[in-house]
Amino acid sequence: MKTKLITLIILGVFAVTFVFSQAQNLEVKLPKLTVEQKWETAEGNLVYFVISGISYAKSKGETPEDFGAWTGQVGCPYWKGIANMTPAKFVQEISSNKQQFKDFQMEILYAEKSVVKGRMMGYGNKLVTMYNLGGVTEDDYVRFFKKKWETIAGCVGYQYKQEKKGDWTYFTVSEKK
Repeated sequence: MKTKLITLIILGVFAVTFVFSQAQNLEVKLPKLTVEQKWETAEGNLVYFVISGISYAKSKGETPEDFGAWTGQVGCPYWKGIANMTPAKFVQEISSNKQQFKDFQMEILYAEKSVVKGRMMGYGNKLVTMYNLGGVTEDDYVRFFKKKWETIAGCVGYQYKQEKKGDWTYFTVSEKK
């Protein structure tokens, strides 16, 4: 009787050990994304976080502009630290920032020392409509960025103006008057 009990206990321990060892040896393969997939993921994540911020602001009775001003203020210390800031340098930095979007385009339409005029498109705004999340519209997204760039330009001593015409966002960066 004791032998049978000991045998059953040993078999039970082996059975439990076998079951747990099988569960622990489950192989989970992690994805290996291509550069294109990484780029799409980064674009989507950025747009999602902007949408989330705008949606949160709206849930608190605030506007996309309120969220844009707040994020602009958060970024001001970074932008103030950029050496030799000029209107042209400011536009170059916006372009660098937006090139994370594979469809981003920017064209300079006019430039002189104190003013740069241009246009841009493809900075994630079409994804907002496609995602359709949080009650945020493409117009909300564009207004958010307008206020963000106005706020940042103001903190480095410039003025930023923007107008949406069709697919293009036209902008002017100039010295404050």
